[in-house]
Amino acid sequence: MMAVHRPGGRTQRCDGRCYTAGKDTDCDCVCEGMNHGVGLRQAIVNTREHAKRWETNARAQDPEIRRVEVGFEAQQDDLFAELV
Repeated sequence: MMAVHRPGGRTQRCDGRCYTAGKDTDCDCVCEGMNHGVGLRQAIVNTREHAKRWETNARAQDPEIRRVEVGFEAQQDDLFAELV
């Protein structure tokens, strides 16, 4: 869903390991628990709703963030939502 690129080539992500995780699975990805175990569809909704706010807050806390990427599926509304 999201990736944050930090100095030294360090990258933190929120991906399928998070949104498919069980409730007892440890996770320290960049969504801070927002997408933990919620499934793909809800993770897309969550990321769409919170990505800009999350990026603004993250950059305020860590000005050395090089780049923030939001997964393509979370960047726009589905054209044919009933088929997804």
